[in-house]
Amino acid sequence: MYKNYFYLFRCVQQLEPFINGKQIVEVYTQEKDKLFLHLPLIGKPNFHLIVSTNLQQPYITIKDEHHKAKKNTINFFSEFLPSTIESIQIAIGDRVVQFVMNNGKITIVFKGGQSNIFFTDPQNLLHSFKKNTLQEKKKHEDEIAGLNFANSLSSLYELIERTNEEQSFKKMPFIGKDIIAEAELRTGNIKKNLLDIFNEINRENIVVYFDENLGKPKFHPKTFITATIPEDHTEFNNYFDAINKYFALSHSQSRVKNVRKEIEKFLAKEIETLSLRLNNLKIRVDLGSKETLYHHYGDLLLANIKLLHKGIKEIELNDYISGEKVKIILDEKLSPHQNIDRFYDKSRAEKIEYQKSKELLTFNQKEYERLIKIRNQFESTEEQDKLLEIKKELKMKSQTLNGEEKKDKYSFRHFLIENKYHIFVGKDSKNNDVLTTKFAKQNDFWFHARSVSGSHVVLRVENTKEIIPKNILQKTASVAAFYSKAKTSKLVPVTYTLKKYVIKNQRHETGQVTVTKENVLLVKPEIPKDCEMVVE
Repeated sequence: MYKNYFYLFRCVQQLEPFINGKQIVEVYTQEKDKLFLHLPLIGKPNFHLIVSTNLQQPYITIKDEHHKAKKNTINFFSEFLPSTIESIQIAIGDRVVQFVMNNGKITIVFKGGQSNIFFTDPQNLLHSFKKNTLQEKKKHEDEIAGLNFANSLSSLYELIERTNEEQSFKKMPFIGKDIIAEAELRTGNIKKNLLDIFNEINRENIVVYFDENLGKPKFHPKTFITATIPEDHTEFNNYFDAINKYFALSHSQSRVKNVRKEIEKFLAKEIETLSLRLNNLKIRVDLGSKETLYHHYGDLLLANIKLLHKGIKEIELNDYISGEKVKIILDEKLSPHQNIDRFYDKSRAEKIEYQKSKELLTFNQKEYERLIKIRNQFESTEEQDKLLEIKKELKMKSQTLNGEEKKDKYSFRHFLIENKYHIFVGKDSKNNDVLTTKFAKQNDFWFHARSVSGSHVVLRVENTKEIIPKNILQKTASVAAFYSKAKTSKLVPVTYTLKKYVIKNQRHETGQVTVTKENVLLVKPEIPKDCEMVVE
């Protein structure tokens, strides 16, 4: 329900007080269908407004702390920025939000596959976030020009008051079917019910929870009678907190679905492969061993060796056990003794192969039963943690959560100095090893407090041609001193060098390295004022 027009209205109303009068300094994209608007606020220099024009997930939200990616970003409307927001409005009856600024307008249009973001410059020329043909751009210009904008619900209330027939409300697409359904379930006049619902959407706390029956998250006012709210829900009075929680649940559930598909596919393939293997092994074991037969053929050939000579393809002999004639196939390229040895060898090989087939049959039967047990457990499991345990038990290589596992693997303390230089701090001995041997690049700077235990610290060097200022090296050294056993000292000597001069081999214990070339800085152990921790 978060896509509903009235929640977008609430979004605008809650956004307006603290960004009105603020400057948009940069607009860029670093993800498909998503635009980031950088609006530095007092105490929140990295505050961003985030707009998604994705067909399935259109929304506006905020992030107090966001840093622009170093790569794969594209800036928009740069020639008109910075620009100060003078007012925020929403179209009456249409999901279109407009920021009126001192030198133009930013218009956000939520309209399914046609969702887009535009900048109208002082000459009334339209600049688009997504590519448009001239015809499409002209159509958007006309549509935007024909809209009436407001920042209060009074105009909407007047529209509802003027509507008399009940069916007319259903013809107003901005109201939404779920709101109509809620209004029809309540007692009394449908018009009054709609006005009550609009007020509830605008003012009441929002509940967010996962609906087990529908298999998806829900987002609606806590007063809605069409919904049964479970005990496991979260309640918000702020639209942005609620929307962020909603997407966190959506994302989590999406990951669960992907993991389920991955496990389901893996189990189906493994069980099918194992079934075929079991059938073949069972047929082989049921046929029995030819060990005795091959040995008997060898004995018969040995007893009749005078009748053998090289070049014979087969021979028929009297079987002294059964009394019947036995035809034995020979290898014409082999001598009599070699043909005899060949059957004795086949007898020994048959004994080994048959015994191995029996062992494999037992082993694969147990493995098949294990997979069936896991499949039964999997079919009754929805929790991500349990699904990941199943993946681990199956020894599956990670695919769906590869990015997450990599993130966990590279989960270091992360700081940003002067909003430019990234430093990474190990959390323990094992994490130090990963930071130094897996994460750090050859030309990154590496730091460690001398002669005491402490974290490995890496200063990322994005441009190898750039000379890192001495004060940045000192500040990074201070962080390394702070995350060491010497953090209570007034001054701490800190080793620093390029990562390529840091060596780790099999003789080193966890977290230990050898530095082949080093410099030393004497610094105060602290987190510098302009060094901010980055929350990933």
